[in-house]
Amino acid sequence: MRLVVLPVLLCAAAVAAHAGGIAPDLTRNGRSPHVNYMTECQGCHLPDGSGQKGSVPSMKAELHRFLKVEGGREFLVQVPGSANSKLSDADLAALLNWLLPKMGGITADGFKPYTPEEIATYRSQRLVDVTGTRAALVAKFDQPETSSVN
Repeated sequence: MRLVVLPVLLCAAAVAAHAGGIAPDLTRNGRSPHVNYMTECQGCHLPDGSGQKGSVPSMKAELHRFLKVEGGREFLVQVPGSANSKLSDADLAALLNWLLPKMGGITADGFKPYTPEEIATYRSQRLVDVTGTRAALVAKFDQPETSSVN
């Protein structure tokens, strides 16, 4: 009986602790973050992250800038390609943690990795105006740093 009760209690605790009452999906699909990028992102952002001029923003050497402005860290998760991907919260965290140093223009030093729980929280907060939110964040890029949220 104890073997059944413990998993049920752990699951109930995870549901109760997570924002919105939905437990984060901590399962991994077994693929590397690079393979997940190839299957989930590169169709639009291209293999090198350069995007498609006029329709898909470049990620190349740009993503780190979002981490330096308030709301930017959340935005990288809430943008529809991330928030609506079929990747689990754990796989999306691993992908972003790989992507930022690989293509985002940062080094691993000083970078606070995303956690699956953080991904689940940000995913539950949907963006209403993606284009406007992105524009507002980008407008802050060249302003003196007021907050460092990496």
